[in-house]
Amino acid sequence: MITLVGAGPGSRGSMTLDAVEAVRSADRVVAFPRLKESLEFIRKDIVEIHRISEVEDAVAEDHLAVVVSGDPLFYGLAATLKRRGVEIYRVVPGISSMQYAASKLQIPWHSMAFHSFHGREVDLDLLLDEKISCVLLDKHYSLTDLSEGLKEKGAEGLIHGASYLSYENEILETKSIGESFDLEGDLALGVIELALDE
Repeated sequence: MITLVGAGPGSRGSMTLDAVEAVRSADRVVAFPRLKESLEFIRKDIVEIHRISEVEDAVAEDHLAVVVSGDPLFYGLAATLKRRGVEIYRVVPGISSMQYAASKLQIPWHSMAFHSFHGREVDLDLLLDEKISCVLLDKHYSLTDLSEGLKEKGAEGLIHGASYLSYENEILETKSIGESFDLEGDLALGVIELALDE
């Protein structure tokens, strides 16, 4: 039996009480490396995993909590496990990196478009008609790549870049489209505000 737990952006303070209790009450807990260390305030016996196949291998008759960053249903592990035929007993939501970034930037996100280039094909055309959008990135496609790519497409406006959200080394930078970013990282995101004709 699997409970999929969203830990929020990753820091202790960004976890919901429901998520903490789900980790505490499970028979076993697995998490990816960055999260394992963050969760040690709840329990010390968390098993570190590196691949999704290890989640499948860990399924047994007991209650397994699989902890992921962000929200499991926002470009998260839930869809992948379901595609692979893994039954999920319960999903405990978490704060997504997008929600957290919007709060730090004080940008309402009710009309924001959401995309992920994290491990996915990059399609900048998806962003060109949106007044405001948020894009999840990875080490293969950086904030600088995004900024320069949008400039090549003729876009104008701002990009708010964020990395290590909720951690002590959290970085937020705002640049004009076309400018390079100093911050990079495996789990960066960009909030794009295009200057579109009304």
